[in-house]
Amino acid sequence: MSSLVTPARPAAGPRYDGGFSVFLPGHPFSRAELHAMTVDGVLRRELLEAHVHAWQPATEALRVAVLSRVIPGHLQRRGVIGRMGAAWFYRCAPEPFPVPVLVDKGARTTASVPLGIVLHQTSFAPRDLVVHQGITLTTPRRTALDLALHVPGPAGDAALLALLSATRPGCRPQDVVRDLETMPKTPGRRAALGRVRKIARAVSTTAPGAG
Repeated sequence: MSSLVTPARPAAGPRYDGGFSVFLPGHPFSRAELHAMTVDGVLRRELLEAHVHAWQPATEALRVAVLSRVIPGHLQRRGVIGRMGAAWFYRCAPEPFPVPVLVDKGARTTASVPLGIVLHQTSFAPRDLVVHQGITLTTPRRTALDLALHVPGPAGDAALLALLSATRPGCRPQDVVRDLETMPKTPGRRAALGRVRKIARAVSTTAPGAG
């Protein structure tokens, strides 16, 4: 490690001013150097091969900066971060692999996709999308709906519970239940509705003042 010029922590302490350093292999450190600095606690791996200073809090602003480095430009313009990728962004799930990028089902998908990213074709309503500093994501409500429909198992349940337990406008359990109840016939809709209703009961029993 003596030969490395390690990224320095500002003297002011952990408070951050809005600028973020995101390190990828070769920019400027090698993969081995990034690994060594992660082991030493200087950096942490945030998503795929993107590393940040270990002292930086995992805010949405930081995660926008990370996504802007790991998602190719053509997918930033045409794609939407969704499912477990959006749940990770909202700090309701661990790092996903691969990172799900949703594209409109009417769009061409012949562009190359790098390792660590997977494309899913779907359709969107305008209210399903939100843009954070140039990165388009599904809203928490659409993310919850997609998790219920497309991410079965304990990981999906945990992300759903975290997402629906948070106090986010328009993303209450009853909102997602209503979306599923009024949705046209869709594969997996009945199972998704059962999952969300079960999670809604869990949320209601843990809410302040419940019982």
